[in-house]
Amino acid sequence: MSLDESTVVARIERLTIRELRLWMREGWVRPAQGERGPVFDDLDVARLRLLCELRKDIGLPQDVMPTVLALIDQLYRTRRDLAHLMQAVDDQPTDIRRAVIAAMRRRAEAGD
Repeated sequence: MSLDESTVVARIERLTIRELRLWMREGWVRPAQGERGPVFDDLDVARLRLLCELRKDIGLPQDVMPTVLALIDQLYRTRRDLAHLMQAVDDQPTDIRRAVIAAMRRRAEAGD
């Protein structure tokens, strides 16, 4: 899906064009650039909805947003990496899978 600014603002009723442009300048959302300006995809829209929640519902100050967003991005990268690792383990022969799972349990029980 490729959306322009006005379509994004229409879809996210709580978002104003002014906020959208500010958040782009701040680098909190980074849409692709099309011939006619920024082009937003589903991930951009989801991030904008998150930004609305953080700023409007929770009331996070503007100066803490870069830190919060960096932590959220790091969490999503970690989740993606873990999903890749789980798939790689799942692709292994049964004996290797069992050995990896047993090693993980031992580490968890040891508190590592």
